[in-house]
Formats: sequence, C-alpha cells, structure tokens
Amino acid sequence: MQLDPTACWARLGAAGHGVLGTVHARRGVDAVPVVYVVADGGLVVPIDAVKPKRGPRLQRLRNLDADPRVVLLADHYDDDWSQLWWVRLHGLATGAPPTAPQLERLAHAFPAYAADGAVPSVIVLVPEEVTGWAAGTTR
Repeated sequence: MQLDPTACWARLGAAGHGVLGTVHARRGVDAVPVVYVVADGGLVVPIDAVKPKRGPRLQRLRNLDADPRVVLLADHYDDDWSQLWWVRLHGLATGAPPTAPQLERLAHAFPAYAADGAVPSVIVLVPEEVTGWAAGTTR
C-alpha cells in the first residue's frame, strides 16, 4: 500500500539511517549508507570526524557541488514479508556548517556525535517529494 506523507516522515524519523544517492558526473548514481536526523522540514546528514575518511572532502560533497539532486532511501526488511516497507525522499542538498540545534539532535540520536568537533559539517536535504510503500500489516 502507498504511504501518505505523514506516514513516510514517521518512518524516516524512526529509521535514522538509509542510503544516500548523489550524482557523479562520470559514474552516474553514487550511493552510500548514512545516518541522519529529521530537522527543519528536511533531513540532516552528518559529515563526522569520528570515523576514518578517504580524504578531507568526501565524494558525496564534491558530487553535490556539481549537482545538488539527491535521493535517500530508508527501508525495513523482514523475512516476514508482511513487515516490509520503504520510503524514498527526492530533493536538493547542500553541504553546510552545522547549527547548534542540528548538533543537539545528532548528538541525541547518535551519542558518538556528542563530543566537541565530532560533526564539523552536515548535508542538509530539502525535500521535493517523499513517497513510500508498506506491505499490509507493518510495524
């Protein structure tokens, strides 16, 4: 069954993680797993200093510099297929310094981000469309 926008946002908020797709000029879609929080009518994805990185500027940020279109897919899989669901958010995104409220939400959701300097920047996703689907009786 199709999910209405309210149900989509509820599932996005509860999931807290998904796969972010950006557009790479040569390869096409670049997909990477991310965590996020719902804030300010959109999603905030941390670019953290907690986990090792390949370099100082992540490919997803370079992709956004060239093309701000994104998609984020959150889903739930279960061997009981009556529990399956997914939500897809299409929108535009930009890299930015985090605001204090964003840092507070991220630290509350993900304790590793509570330390000073743990999240030096974020990606802010501004939704243009949110859609979703769920099997009959889902959690």
